[in-house]
Amino acid sequence: METKVMMYLKTNLKTLKISVTVLLLFVLVRKDTRCWAQTSIADVVILNDLLNWEHVNRTCLARDCDEHVNLRQLQQINTYMNDEAEPCEDFHKYACEHWKREHPNEMTMAAVAYKKITKKLLEIFEDSKPELKAELQNNAIYEKLNDYYKVCKETEQQNSSILWLYFNELNEMGFLRHSENPRWLQTYKELQLLMDNPYFWQFNINELSKSRYFLNIDVAQNPTKANISIDLYQVLKNFSSLSFEELQTKFLTLENEVSQIINGVCPSDCSLPETLTYEELLQKQTSINWQDVLSNFKLHSKDKLKINTIDTLENLFAYLSRQDSHLLYVYNLFKFLSHLEADKVNFLDNQHSPYKCVHHMRKVFDLPMNYLYEKVFYSKIRTESDQLIKNVFEELKQTFAEIVEENQLKFADRNKKYLMSKLNGVSLNIGNLPANVSDDFYQNYLQDYQVTKNFYLNHLLALKHYYTQQLSLASSSKDSTPWISFQNYDPFVLDSATSTAGYYYATAAITLPFSYLQVPFYTPQFWPPLLYGDLATTLGHELIHAFDPTFLIFDSEGKLSNLDFELISKSWHYNNAINCLLRIPTQFLEERVADVSGSRLALLTFKRKYLFSPSNAKLFFLQYAQFFCGTAENFAAFNKEDTSHDMDSVRLNYAMSNLLEFAETFGCRSDASMNPRTKCQLW
Repeated sequence: METKVMMYLKTNLKTLKISVTVLLLFVLVRKDTRCWAQTSIADVVILNDLLNWEHVNRTCLARDCDEHVNLRQLQQINTYMNDEAEPCEDFHKYACEHWKREHPNEMTMAAVAYKKITKKLLEIFEDSKPELKAELQNNAIYEKLNDYYKVCKETEQQNSSILWLYFNELNEMGFLRHSENPRWLQTYKELQLLMDNPYFWQFNINELSKSRYFLNIDVAQNPTKANISIDLYQVLKNFSSLSFEELQTKFLTLENEVSQIINGVCPSDCSLPETLTYEELLQKQTSINWQDVLSNFKLHSKDKLKINTIDTLENLFAYLSRQDSHLLYVYNLFKFLSHLEADKVNFLDNQHSPYKCVHHMRKVFDLPMNYLYEKVFYSKIRTESDQLIKNVFEELKQTFAEIVEENQLKFADRNKKYLMSKLNGVSLNIGNLPANVSDDFYQNYLQDYQVTKNFYLNHLLALKHYYTQQLSLASSSKDSTPWISFQNYDPFVLDSATSTAGYYYATAAITLPFSYLQVPFYTPQFWPPLLYGDLATTLGHELIHAFDPTFLIFDSEGKLSNLDFELISKSWHYNNAINCLLRIPTQFLEERVADVSGSRLALLTFKRKYLFSPSNAKLFFLQYAQFFCGTAENFAAFNKEDTSHDMDSVRLNYAMSNLLEFAETFGCRSDASMNPRTKCQLW
């Protein structure tokens, strides 16, 4: 009877004549209820002409495995697939054509993953699952965030303009108070505590080492052009007698003149970028009052700074000091309120749903919300899950070490030594939390933040709290080590930036956020083809970023290694590989390198450990495709959600078309779109 069931699993569903109902009754008689449930899922889980179930590796890598987790994942893969599409012509269409049926409101799979985590966090704040709250009893961080959540959720609809409410609360905080002769610099510094949206100057807090930051000062690069909305003008007109069109013209003129200064030709005696201490800067002969300009940063005399194009900065400062201070006040107000408008999770629509409040809190309280997720959810599996992830990561590093040793790019021994040194220095942050800190760290982080009964004031105070903490990192008085060990995201960042894995050159660290550490991307219970099809390809992608054309120049300490990079980048074989990858143009070469070489790295690692049967191969490739499923039909729409990658369909098809194993697995003819004669690789 077992043989008959297996024969059924191998049968093509399109030609199947036996009723599934009859078969299920047959199995029900033969097996107990638990086994019957498993088999019934397997019967419909995937196209049976695709897999030979005898050859699917179903090894359990976790301590306790639930086969249903894998079967449900296969069933989901099957739901997304269009078996009438030709995988050798358009693998994305074949693997993801029906994805949009189940996710009509999301652009990408990363967006779906972000939404799933938000829903789980919502469970903590709702009374529906009190057992979750028991985990956080007497937890000061949870209590403060829960107070914020309640005020957000219970905020009633407002009759007046929401932007005007925000302005009034700014005044209550002592910010942007109007006067007859407002100081533009004071207003600018107040807004510096509420957003990182440089439009005159830009102040970046960068890593000096793995334990220290420094302040980098420059002119603003490519600031957005003024575009006043009707709602925003209703606020601005209270401080200007200019019409809508006149004010828009004034703003554009101001921006054009600022742009001319920023992009002007530097004279022959123009000063070069300087690295100096705060004390040295104050002693420098300059027309800028640096002590006033940098007062938000609480710098000490020996703190390091870097200033680019100080002559341009002086010209810009002098220009702004000559302008109508009243116009600059209105412009500063416009820049902040328009920044609020542009936030994809704003409350200008007067809607305060529970889900939206938690989504908003994930942005303004990224660190403490991650802490809650760890405490309630991930901590239960962290020990086993982390070890499994680290094992796969070390396998990938070993495979890359073998690639370096094989040396198909014909590097000199010095180049190979540099590559190996950097490889050994790449680390992992699983969950994107600060390293080696206790609960006290999180409590201290939120200690100064106080929740009021007014949501709009709470929001502004949360922004002020975040940016005040960030600016303080430039000072040596703050212990920066924990902050450098994770990614602390800006409250206005796109969801896509926080929901996917990333590589950070300054610390040579790969971050796997909680949004990634869940089905459909990952679970410790996945069978090997599913585990390596996504976890290994994701880790491989990020590992390759350490060696992409942009980040290769930074060593494992995040320091520039110009000579080693120059020697590698001058290699004929290296340049030939890069040129091959650019035969089909892309704006995102680094991502293409990571896609192509990362998927190859994962595939080689899988093949060296497990039997690469056709069934295992197909599952590997289909699981890899899951990350790239989405609804975007053109680049413009996709780019609004993700500004740093090609469209998912382009990425998936290009990466797979450069793997010989893909063409062999799906039997692609030599002239098929997914099987070009020339296949490109870098690593």
